[in-house]
Amino acid sequence: MAALSGKSGLTSGKTSPATQADPPSPEAAEHTAGAEPAAQASKPSATKPPESTPSATWSSVRSVNHPDRYWHISGDFVKLDPIGSASARREATFRVVEGLADASCYSFATADGTYLRHRNFLLRDEPDDGSSLLRQDATFCPRPSSYSGAVMLESVNYPGRFLRHQNFQLKLDPYQAGVLYRADSAFRLVDGLA
Repeated sequence: MAALSGKSGLTSGKTSPATQADPPSPEAAEHTAGAEPAAQASKPSATKPPESTPSATWSSVRSVNHPDRYWHISGDFVKLDPIGSASARREATFRVVEGLADASCYSFATADGTYLRHRNFLLRDEPDDGSSLLRQDATFCPRPSSYSGAVMLESVNYPGRFLRHQNFQLKLDPYQAGVLYRADSAFRLVDGLA
């Protein structure tokens, strides 16, 4: 598997929602004539670790194919929701830190000190129990996305599974080469909403 080069999107600085052009909808892209470039159709692979890891910055995570929706804690789960109220803005803002299981990757902490982690392949908000399993479940490695300024996040303990939204639920799913999967798994870090 050939390594992709380029910045991860998380280390190149935060983007403002107004400064990035949004891609066409996956449905429109599916109906576009012509073959996809081979580089975009191939599975993302591990790249060199980012040259710098994030300092503790407050960020929100915006969907590429639903740019009006952000990662948002809803109960114990993380969903992709439109954000309006002040409390929703707080629940959609995370501290991006060095990965708990791999310092070249990333973990997402909440204001009250819990972490976003996958369990049963669903992304959820849980307290740090100090276990090795939590550290691995809460660590995601940035990989290049086929969308400019976006990143895909691969599970450190389930290589080949990436965070994506499906029915607006954030989950880990095995990589698929389709346009819809690549759009559902592409995210941009933007300034924190809170």
